[in-house]
Amino acid sequence: MTKTGRNDPCPCGSGKKYKHCCLKKEAEGKSEAIGRDRSWDTMMDKLLDFSREARFQQEIQSAFDLFWNRSYTIEEINSLEPMQVMSFLDWYAHDYRTAADGRRIVEIFLDDGASALSGQERELLEAQARTLMSAFEVRAVEEGEIVELVDAFRHTKVQVQHTPSLRGIGAGQLLLARLATTGDLHRFSWISAVVPPEVEEDFKAYIQEMFSGYQEEHFQASWAEFLRDRSYLFNHFLLKVRGQLPAPRVLLPFQEAQEAKPRPAVLTPGVVEPEKRPSVLVPGQRNRKPPPKVLVPGRDT
Repeated sequence: MTKTGRNDPCPCGSGKKYKHCCLKKEAEGKSEAIGRDRSWDTMMDKLLDFSREARFQQEIQSAFDLFWNRSYTIEEINSLEPMQVMSFLDWYAHDYRTAADGRRIVEIFLDDGASALSGQERELLEAQARTLMSAFEVRAVEEGEIVELVDAFRHTKVQVQHTPSLRGIGAGQLLLARLATTGDLHRFSWISAVVPPEVEEDFKAYIQEMFSGYQEEHFQASWAEFLRDRSYLFNHFLLKVRGQLPAPRVLLPFQEAQEAKPRPAVLTPGVVEPEKRPSVLVPGQRNRKPPPKVLVPGRDT
């Protein structure tokens, strides 16, 4: 296909020159998409910072025990890979219900942190609050275009943009991800992972069994209710197979191709980042020499 020149007739058939018709619309669309992606990143950073405020110290301890099924204590957090920590923070911020009033961190942030958000950030955060962790079967991949997915449990179909982070994804794979929707746009909200193919069927059978048990406890509960309340079971299953199989491959939803090197998992706002820094920092904590890989509220000073 030949590239349409600025002074060529517009391919839409309007009779206008391309520069006076669809070129402008396409440029505006790209600018809007870039602005939305930036707002998504800044909104997620603010949510992370909020989730680790000092008032949530006990909550993050309880959430850590539940997510890791007490396989690790929070004092052993440095033995985890940074992406394992990020997987925990993703669940903690979106699905964990606080002991104080049963609200999730993302809901508390929507109520208490509105002044820290722009209009677009708040809109995206509201979409983020609706997200559910689930498993998606990859049905088809068009490189650089779209990935067709089917929810393995709810059997709904969806398409997401094929971004650089999804390079290597192939049909037939099972992807654990949190899918966010704004308007007609679908995207993975934070991190996702490919389930080792050797245990895909075991994984689905395990989750189905857990759902049946949940329905016995909660009459006529839906998949959405189960996924909101029990998504930590995804990690419990992976804990069972860890050490016997390769760890799931973790994917990050970076939108820019030039981001070849992974950026720091969490940035501490208002602090000049040192050249050599821990993989994950908790806001408000000070670095020690040598610094630990992860600083935990209430433990490290």
